[in-house]
Amino acid sequence: MLIVQLANLNSVAINYSLLSEQIINDANKMNERRKKQFLACRSILASLLNQYCQIETLPTMIIGDNARPCFLDSNLPDFNISHSQDSVAVAISLTGKVGLDIEVARPRKNYQKVAKNFFADTECQWMRTQQDELSAFWQLWTLKESALKLYAKGVWQMKSVKIDLANKMISAPFGGHFYYQYQQVGDIHLAVNCDKPITHFVLNT
Repeated sequence: MLIVQLANLNSVAINYSLLSEQIINDANKMNERRKKQFLACRSILASLLNQYCQIETLPTMIIGDNARPCFLDSNLPDFNISHSQDSVAVAISLTGKVGLDIEVARPRKNYQKVAKNFFADTECQWMRTQQDELSAFWQLWTLKESALKLYAKGVWQMKSVKIDLANKMISAPFGGHFYYQYQQVGDIHLAVNCDKPITHFVLNT
């Protein structure tokens, strides 16, 4: 089961009762913008764990490979966090690992040049045939980013992620299995990748 919560940063109500004293202390060391984002994402994560796993307080977190946050207890559900402008999203997977990326649709200078540097030729060709080329760019970008985040890889490895949208397949030399969901919610492009088949997908907005 895969659950994703998408929210506007300015409308998230922080549930302090689900957060540890350490989380709150860490947040208080940050600037106001970063603090707001940090607490919002961890409050959402804590609420999802409380709702779907009956976990009362956000468990201890550590920083893993490539600065990817994870729980100290590896038996707990995997999670991933993404943010873009004033939008935030949190995903938890009850049946494997998860990578998540969101991007608010917006103009991007020289996006065709960016695509040439980071996308395969077949992906660039697909992008150019779409009615909304920029929207297609963001779709490919979020799919690739979520695949990278699934295996805690960096953006410099993006070109090695191959997307075959016609056959709904993703492959990369660093990962054996990719099962994805992509949706556009208003002006937000959202993609998640899992290393196990997604049998039940819940998106809360």
